[in-house]
Amino acid sequence: MSGSAQRSQNNFDFLRFLAATMVVASHSFWLHGSHDPDSPLIGTYGVGPIAVYAFFTISGFLITASCRNGTSTYNFITKRLLRIFPALVVATLLAILLVGPLTTRLPLGEYFSSSRTWGYLSNLVFWMQFDLPGVFTDNPFPGTVNGSLWTLPFVILLDLSLFALALSGRLTRASVLIGLALMALGGFVVLGLLEVQSKSVGNLFTLGLYFYAGAALYLFRQRLPWSWKIAAAATVVLGAGIALDLEPVAFALALPYLTLYLAYLKVPPLARFGRYGDFSYGIYIFSFPLQQLLVHALAAERWPVLAYLAASLAISVAAGVLSWHVIERPALGLKRYLPRRKPAPSALPLVAKH
Repeated sequence: MSGSAQRSQNNFDFLRFLAATMVVASHSFWLHGSHDPDSPLIGTYGVGPIAVYAFFTISGFLITASCRNGTSTYNFITKRLLRIFPALVVATLLAILLVGPLTTRLPLGEYFSSSRTWGYLSNLVFWMQFDLPGVFTDNPFPGTVNGSLWTLPFVILLDLSLFALALSGRLTRASVLIGLALMALGGFVVLGLLEVQSKSVGNLFTLGLYFYAGAALYLFRQRLPWSWKIAAAATVVLGAGIALDLEPVAFALALPYLTLYLAYLKVPPLARFGRYGDFSYGIYIFSFPLQQLLVHALAAERWPVLAYLAASLAISVAAGVLSWHVIERPALGLKRYLPRRKPAPSALPLVAKH
């Protein structure tokens, strides 16, 4: 489903781009200092979190397709590393060697001798550190160099969970439904009963719920009706959930279906959106430090928030385009050296009925 041969038949590239820009928009209010946690735009089910949930739904769907139709364990791991790792390496090194020295309040000798500076390299093994010594300490959102990185450990962990099921021959409808049920039970019931306060544990269950929903939708894709009527009903569920203060349940029930319905809705301009490249990951991974730099260097927190939002989107999209052409596409080109296998008939894309 994720190969270039299917891109002209779906809207995944557009949806990922849209989700990435939604994250940038959401971060803009926090980084500008204009955030309101109760705002519909910023809160738990604002545009940023919704975008992240859509990302994980799409990831679960496409990773399941890759696991079911891939050629080998080696190919699966290699392709994922080629997708994630090169841009992460560049983002990490730029933060340490460029952003840090240009913005730290510390003398450069003290900055480079600090264990926190070199501890930032732990991001390369997905043990996330968000700060560098003396960097962005006076910004409205202080001390955080790249807050977007928080999702990457969950991406890797959830990918590996599906990979383990595939490797053991247990990537079946039953096992994925069990995983989905465990994520829902843990997130909605167990954490509350045990009064678990860990944000990381909560995020694992929440993101895992959407990831396994995407995986389940892939495995059941040929049995489920993909209809505008169901999509409309799902939209009503979202509205009712917001009105009744039941957003967690409503979004979990409706958002995965809506995401994938939109991914296969026949809109030719959207299906052709990715012909110039997939800029979403570059936007996502480079936007946060660029937004912080705008505030640090140009006092952008004094700008009208919409002006800061527009500038943030412009530089983030530019970074995404540059990342794709300079880092990601060359790295992904190495996939041609991997063995190939013709996709099984079950890999053929679904088509939304409308």
